[in-house]
Amino acid sequence: MSYRVLKETWVNKNIENYYKHKKFLGLITRCKDEFFIKEFTDYYLSQGVDTIYILDDNSNDKSIYDNITDNRVIIKFKHNIVGPNDITGMAVVNNLYSRIKDDYEWIIFVDADEFITTKKNFDKTIRDELKTTFKDVDYIRIPWVLMSSTLNKNPKSILDSIVHRINQNKKHDNPSGLEKFDCSYNIILCKYIIRTRKFNYLKTHRGMRSVNNPIYVCGVTGKKINIYEDTQGKFSNLREKHIKNGYLLCYHYRIISRENTLNKHNNNYWYNGDEYDVDKIMKVYLPEVKDETLKIKKNKLNF
Repeated sequence: MSYRVLKETWVNKNIENYYKHKKFLGLITRCKDEFFIKEFTDYYLSQGVDTIYILDDNSNDKSIYDNITDNRVIIKFKHNIVGPNDITGMAVVNNLYSRIKDDYEWIIFVDADEFITTKKNFDKTIRDELKTTFKDVDYIRIPWVLMSSTLNKNPKSILDSIVHRINQNKKHDNPSGLEKFDCSYNIILCKYIIRTRKFNYLKTHRGMRSVNNPIYVCGVTGKKINIYEDTQGKFSNLREKHIKNGYLLCYHYRIISRENTLNKHNNNYWYNGDEYDVDKIMKVYLPEVKDETLKIKKNKLNF
């Protein structure tokens, strides 16, 4: 056997050995008293996620995990993930990411009220899209879709019960007066999916690149984008046509019910200031467009 063939054989075997120990897709989330966490894990497992890591921020009610028995869900109990010493809550996230990143080809980082979903190819899973549409990229920027709720009590299922959202073709007032709830007509925040070998650490709305020149794309159009670290986590001019025809979107259930908002006000670092008026927060996202995307998927996938 020639040296060239021997070398190629050795290289191919090492590449094969490198990848066969990797899982394809992992997910990291943080949770604090999110009563719907079982629905969250069921959804993402249905989308082809191999392992879900939940960083629990000292939830008062840990019974929310009682019905999660799938060994692909790993719960790590922490204390004060988000707090005065780390207002972004990313130190614990990045400690975990640094330890698991080499075990996965791709990583999703979302909060427990954020559901990334396929739209253009409706019946494909996230895993399907990563293996086809996005197989040659490293970073997928995915804009929020802001769901609306006027419920007083927590529903049994947020995906079944919350089926309206704001209209992205319209500008909106912000009755809360807080930057967190500013109008999303011109700029809306995003989440992301990254190829782990290209990114050293994570931020809330963007992954921070390494020296390896990652390929960035828009999750809505699938097209390459020129991106800078200070604008990476934002999407300009999201419109209804994008929500209807985008490859990937992130449905954000930030407002679930008055009961849930009150609970956040009492127990969540970001909501427990006196300036957070619960009645005003409940009026921020208007139920203008009926959107049953996640309800339909839940019923199809039967979870």
